[in-house]
Amino acid sequence: MAAPNLFSFQGKVYLAQRQSTGKPGPLRWVGNAPQLELALEVQNSDKFESFSGNRLLYGRLVQSKTANVNLTLDEATPENLAEGLYALPATVPAGAVSNELLPAGLKAGDLVALDRGHVSELSLTDSANPPVTIPPANWWTESSAAGVVGLRKVDGFTQPYKATYQYGATVNIALFTTPPPERMLFLDGINTVTGQRAKVTLYRLTFNPIEQLALISEEWGSLQLSGAALFDESRALDPELGGFGRIELVTG
Repeated sequence: MAAPNLFSFQGKVYLAQRQSTGKPGPLRWVGNAPQLELALEVQNSDKFESFSGNRLLYGRLVQSKTANVNLTLDEATPENLAEGLYALPATVPAGAVSNELLPAGLKAGDLVALDRGHVSELSLTDSANPPVTIPPANWWTESSAAGVVGLRKVDGFTQPYKATYQYGATVNIALFTTPPPERMLFLDGINTVTGQRAKVTLYRLTFNPIEQLALISEEWGSLQLSGAALFDESRALDPELGGFGRIELVTG
């Protein structure tokens, strides 16, 4: 009896920007990806006969074919987040802010958020002429990472207060700032049952926005990406390539 063709795939998933030539740009490994699913679907228009009295299925017209993709990512890198947030990660260098105006009418015990995070060398002054430095005993840093400052005492000083500080470098991921980019997807896979290698390629892939991103969770976080493989007319005429993608099983 022939050996059973049982399978359980694992492997590395790579994404690449699809170039205008149809070729992939530099590949980017997405990190640990515990799930990659390809779901093929057709939409049919059915015709039922009307001569037997049983209304039996008489014909089927295929109206559309779709190839949907579900990809789970375990690593919240800026690039992975940007895929599902329609963003381009932008590095914001470290810098300094002078005399940033705080809200007017602050009271003792109030918390205020500075424009920047990763704050250091913070000092507060008031709006008197000349300005007076607010003693450090009158305020505290609630969170230097988030740039949150608390006020212990406000009497005797002219509001609005002004903040001067240094801030650290960050990577900025702004939501919905780019149209959904087209990607090429590659899976360098292995059947862990038989050891057979496999390569999966999807030529044109667009992801939907992340439906839900757990910002606070007691479990491991993950990024759930879903999307669709688009038809690539430049490859459709080649039977070895197909119009959506292909699976290559290594036999030699």
